Amino acid sequence: MKKKLLLMLTLCLLAQWSVAQAPKWVDKAKRAVFSVVTYDRNDKILNTGNGFFVTEDGVALSDYTLFKGAQRAVVMGSDGAQMPVEAIMGADDMYDVVKFRVGISGKKVTALTLAAVAPAVGADVYLLPYSTQKDRSFTAGKVKEADKISGNYSYYTLDMRLKDKMVSCPLMTMDGQVFGLAQKSSGQDTATICYAIDANFAMSQNISALSYGDMSLKGIGIKKALPDTEEQALVFLYMASSQLSPEKYMEILNDFIAQYPASADGYLRRASQQLFMSREDDSMDKVATDVDKALEVAAKKDDVYYNRAKIIYNYVLGKPEKTYKDWSLDKALDEVRKAIAIDELPVYVQLEGDIQFAKQDYPSAFASYDKVNKTVLVSPATFFSAAKTKELMQAPAEEVLALMDSCVTRFTQPYTEEAAPYLLERAQARMNAGQARNA
Repeated sequence: MKKKLLLMLTLCLLAQWSVAQAPKWVDKAKRAVFSVVTYDRNDKILNTGNGFFVTEDGVALSDYTLFKGAQRAVVMGSDGAQMPVEAIMGADDMYDVVKFRVGISGKKVTALTLAAVAPAVGADVYLLPYSTQKDRSFTAGKVKEADKISGNYSYYTLDMRLKDKMVSCPLMTMDGQVFGLAQKSSGQDTATICYAIDANFAMSQNISALSYGDMSLKGIGIKKALPDTEEQALVFLYMASSQLSPEKYMEILNDFIAQYPASADGYLRRASQQLFMSREDDSMDKVATDVDKALEVAAKKDDVYYNRAKIIYNYVLGKPEKTYKDWSLDKALDEVRKAIAIDELPVYVQLEGDIQFAKQDYPSAFASYDKVNKTVLVSPATFFSAAKTKELMQAPAEEVLALMDSCVTRFTQPYTEEAAPYLLERAQARMNAGQARNA
């Protein structure tokens, strides 16, 4: 009995000593650690694990395995509050890390500070587990090895026992800065050894213009964040447009406008997408509003006038049952001429010719196409447009043939599949000009 009491007393004293030895920063730092639950496409729980905040506005780190195959995810803070994962900001399946943004509804969260200097071999380190209890528990250990990976980042071997529920918990330096994410051990000695990936390496993961081809990111069904620069984000939008459903692509466009509200491109692309998805009055109002906003923020007003003309022109070509407000070919022509008045770019003049062609004003259309054929925009297609316009003007067959000859000479020999339709059109033009053998 005495031995039992002595043992219990010793354990109590050890527990009190452990708490007493906990660094002062542990209380606050533990509030940055959270639990993660991921869900599959049937909205069933896929995985559970840990993660932690690295910025006060909700950027966080965890392990890639936890998110692979997930369609949505929720984090639960140490106070029990649930927050959705809004977007994936980068991932690396080889080193099993993922960076993401959590929706925090405008409030700030407790975040850990990334260590500027890696801990030396032999340094004391601490692992902070996720807990909803107000305690100062931690697991202590030492750095056993630090191997360099991917440049100047480190992969750590630690003298520390790691339980399964501690994976992706933060590893801290003695002064309270996070230097690593705890990872599952692949070795035999799991009782005294564990591993960690550099937190700065995880933080370096990002979304680039071409990230839609990244297999690591494709393995996660949660929405991806946009790149950090407008130029890269625009390329990202282009890549995403062919790989996402219209509804998902619209979400990305909304994110782009929220991130780059002064970019006319975002409003113009959303207007075009809205027009593609629906032509009801409500959606058409949104199209018009976006184009107006694009004109308001644009540095190059001529570009917006041109795009507005193109949107109206494509709308009218679709032959809607009910015309939206004053949208007509005349309205489109007026808009493109506003662009030409600012800067007479060949692409603007080409659209002017197309609108005039649709209005069956063939002499005016030919004049526009003829202008384009004297610019750097000249191509087989521009000469073909001029030839078809001449044909509809009932010009002599020789004039139409001359334009088709100019069209075909724009191709290099031997001819490729691209030239085939134009060769057939020239054959018909030669037949009309009485040159059957050449045809």
